[in-house]
Amino acid sequence: MTQHSTRPGYYPDPAGGPTPRWFNGTTWTEQYAPPPEPARFTIHYGFALLAVFSLLGTLFIGIPMLVSSGSGPDHEANGMAAVMAVLWLGWGGMWTLIWTAFAVNHTIKVRRGR
Repeated sequence: MTQHSTRPGYYPDPAGGPTPRWFNGTTWTEQYAPPPEPARFTIHYGFALLAVFSLLGTLFIGIPMLVSSGSGPDHEANGMAAVMAVLWLGWGGMWTLIWTAFAVNHTIKVRRGR
């Protein structure tokens, strides 16, 4: 007659408790599984910092450039300044989105363990 034994490990509590209980291979012990760690939100700080600096540089240069384009008597120069301000905001906004995407992508890779 062969005897089947279960490998030691945490298994559902036979008493019906919510926490898995340790089975040492022959008997149940009073040791219960530790509670799971709460999920932490982490982000790749290098790329996130680049995204923040990109956003600040874009706004601190682009907004004053856009506001000042409306002043002055030369309408043609004002129009060109407004176009340059909008291009600056678009260019900087694009880089802000790129750095943010890199930060999110690298954060996801780290969470998945790659």
